[in-house]
Amino acid sequence: MYVRIAEVVGSSEIQFKMIMAFIEKELLPRNIKAGQLSGEIFKTSEHSCFVVSRFNSKPDADRIMSIMKAELQDIKGTNKIRLMEGERILHMHE
Repeated sequence: MYVRIAEVVGSSEIQFKMIMAFIEKELLPRNIKAGQLSGEIFKTSEHSCFVVSRFNSKPDADRIMSIMKAELQDIKGTNKIRLMEGERILHMHE
């Protein structure tokens, strides 16, 4: 399993809400149709969150990224998006 985490910081509360609506209604559903396993959003403040996207593999993650790369550039504008990613090496649960 491969995971990509995007930290999103909006330039204002209204801008952040617009980004979240786009991610929830457009971006994640389209990515899941294209093969992304799941997507979760965790709010960290009034203007920020992180989005956890899970994929079968890095090539799958890169393929999905190529679909949305231009849109991410548009979202960036005055907002901040930082990506972290990696292969899962441990999964533990009860």
